[in-house]
Amino acid sequence: MRIPVLAILRGLGPFGPGFPFPGAAAFRRRKGQNTVEYLLMLAVVASAVIIFTILFHKKLLGGIFTLAGMIIGAGTPK
Repeated sequence: MRIPVLAILRGLGPFGPGFPFPGAAAFRRRKGQNTVEYLLMLAVVASAVIIFTILFHKKLLGGIFTLAGMIIGAGTPK
């Protein structure tokens, strides 16, 4: 028995509208769901950046100072 995807999304199961398909509610969008998903993704990315910075702060600072030294030293005559 094949049930169309739109029928599943509307909650119409194989037994009619009174008996929704199992899991149909998971596909419905709720008000504010996009905002929550965006904020969760932002929190994951921010956490990854913070962890990366904590773990590699010495190498990051070394790279920044090396780059600054190369830029400053580029104007000096040899």
